Formats: sequence, structure tokens, C-alpha cells
Amino acid sequence: MNQQLIFNNDFAFDATRQAVSFSCLVSGLKVRCFIALPAEQTPAVFLPQVKADAFNWEDCAEQAIADDAYNAAGEIWL
Repeated sequence: MNQQLIFNNDFAFDATRQAVSFSCLVSGLKVRCFIALPAEQTPAVFLPQVKADAFNWEDCAEQAIADDAYNAAGEIWL
């Protein structure tokens, strides 16, 4: 486990961004990560699916962070 990267258990649906959000600490700094809501899904269905697959999403976020795939706002979109 990478001790420089700590994931929080804070999965939630962000209605403004139409995405599931979660956060992690990267060397002590909070980074927000987002997973866009697929067009054919509803938040009520998608959020539990993301939570059930949290470890895989965290792995994807970890790789995106390692690849420095931040947007202009310092966010990671998966």
C-alpha cells in the first residue's frame, strides 16, 4: 500500500458535476476524484455500483495520480 496516498471513504453523488465524487490525500493534500455518470444510469443505481467496486476505482485513481492526469482545477476525472 502506498502510504503517500490515502483514500477516504466519502463516495457521494455530485449533482452539479453529474458524477460520483470521492477524495484522497496525496502527500497530505486533498485531491477530489470524479467518475462521470453514464448517460444510461441514474445516480440511485450508479452510486451503489461505484461503492461496491471502490477498490478498483481507487486503483484507477492511483494510476491517474501517478500519471499526473490532473485537470486545470487539480481534480482527477475517471
